[in-house]
Amino acid sequence: MARKPTEFDLEPNWHLDYRDITTLPEDRVVRVRFLVNTCAGALVLILVTIVGWQLLVRRDIAAQLRFWDEKISLHRHDHDELQLTLRDYMNEAGRIKDAYDLIHAPFIASEFVLSIGRTVPDRMTVDMIGYADGSVTIRGSLAEPPERASRVLGRYIETLRTDPQINALFDDISAPSLDRSRQEDLFNFEIVLKPRRPAP
Repeated sequence: MARKPTEFDLEPNWHLDYRDITTLPEDRVVRVRFLVNTCAGALVLILVTIVGWQLLVRRDIAAQLRFWDEKISLHRHDHDELQLTLRDYMNEAGRIKDAYDLIHAPFIASEFVLSIGRTVPDRMTVDMIGYADGSVTIRGSLAEPPERASRVLGRYIETLRTDPQINALFDDISAPSLDRSRQEDLFNFEIVLKPRRPAP
């Protein structure tokens, strides 16, 4: 059986409400401000971490550079001596290769020089005969006027190509350059002869 209310029974909101609803901040605004501050703090922390890591990496790289610079300075004298020794070895190796090529050339050098001397025209001077990289190079000068220089050199190339002794040794004979010298009516020429390859 339900009890009847008495004068001592109080209403749920018995105290006075002094809150001013218009001046209190809204809960949503407080939450947004809190989230913005949290995100900003996290972003600042991440940026500080990245900058600190970059500074640490740069410091480590600078330390490594100083270490290797000291090593290079310490061994620079040995390195320079090694470079000089290597250069001397390369020069000696080049001389040995030239001697090997000359010994194993498909022709006898003295006979070839005699053949060139036999076929050279009167107003042509041979200054150098060299053998390198598997080909013979002849350099010299031609004392002819400009209108005759190229024709004389062309006829000499044909003479070399039809000469039985030289034609038997060389597969290709050409004159890649004919340049005017500083002296009047004098031209510098270059002739390249490529030896025949032996039949397999």
